[in-house]
Amino acid sequence: MMNAQSIGRALGDTSTDQPMTAVFVVVCYLWMDISVNVIQTSANLIIADFSGYKQVTGFAIASSYGVVGSMFVSGFIWTFGPAHQSTQWFFLMLIGVVLITVFPVCAFVTEVPLAYLPHDRTSSMMWQYAPGGQSVLRFKDAALGFYRGVRYLPRQLAVFCVVVVCVTYGFNAYNGAKSVYWGEYVFNGTSTNANTCDPTCSPAQGLFNDGAKLAGGPVDTAFNIVSLINLALLPSLVGRFGARRVLLWSTTPQILLVIMTFSRIVVLDIIVVTLCAVSQSTIMALQIPAVMHVIGYGEQEGLGLYAGAFNSAICVGQLLNFALSSVLVSTPMGPALPILLGGILSLAAFLIVRKHFTLHMKTY
Repeated sequence: MMNAQSIGRALGDTSTDQPMTAVFVVVCYLWMDISVNVIQTSANLIIADFSGYKQVTGFAIASSYGVVGSMFVSGFIWTFGPAHQSTQWFFLMLIGVVLITVFPVCAFVTEVPLAYLPHDRTSSMMWQYAPGGQSVLRFKDAALGFYRGVRYLPRQLAVFCVVVVCVTYGFNAYNGAKSVYWGEYVFNGTSTNANTCDPTCSPAQGLFNDGAKLAGGPVDTAFNIVSLINLALLPSLVGRFGARRVLLWSTTPQILLVIMTFSRIVVLDIIVVTLCAVSQSTIMALQIPAVMHVIGYGEQEGLGLYAGAFNSAICVGQLLNFALSSVLVSTPMGPALPILLGGILSLAAFLIVRKHFTLHMKTY
């Protein structure tokens, strides 16, 4: 992916027409997204298995590792400037982090899969002895399991999934447009050729790059620090006040995205984005603990189904952002409009929790 432009030029792309570059970027991005979703769901199941009755504590710790990973990105941008100015070094850093963390697991951790037992032996009997029959049954059960997991979600988990969709869209509306928001809307710069102008950038291009560096460096680092603090306090807060109150309070900061739509005050905007860390870290860390509280402990099959449903809710929120943002940013309001909609959906999440989410969970 980091060499997509070079590959595209070798295949005939020009500076104004880059179809092959686009193909390689899209394919790599899709494959990366598949990898992330598979890894996240699998990791959640493993963490739930090891956390026992301390699900909130387990997922607070696990989420903290994810925040540390994000700090590699914000630290790089803070140190070296926007990623678009040093794309290859940025990707090399990402590759290095993945190799250092994933390779030891692949090399030294062994797993023995459980024997496959189809749920319906009678209807599946004809497939068991056919070539590749068990693989067909595995795929069939997995596909039906995903469908059942979404369709038959218990009511409180379904409500939680709707909240996840709203909150995920809310923050991704900002996160996807943050470089443009800070560079153009707040700093009054221009993104035109800002990624290739160095060292002869115009003042407007320099302002855009300054805004992009601020958004991806210091602001994201502050966001990650607040996330770590919130995750450290989360088990105690849930144990004392209950998951419903904590979730209700945590959705409140993200509603402040509405203020950013009308603000060009740098300090105020930084505070709003930083407080959104409370909303994001809380809702991500409470998903599987809520599932375990509803279905009980030891229901591994049900956990897998519902974990997939929550992962789908996150993907729906991201998909809504991708679908709407490209249209909304082209309006006269620019990047402020998707952020405004993100704040409104965050308000909707707050109201849904207040009226419909009645889960009483005070576990650590």
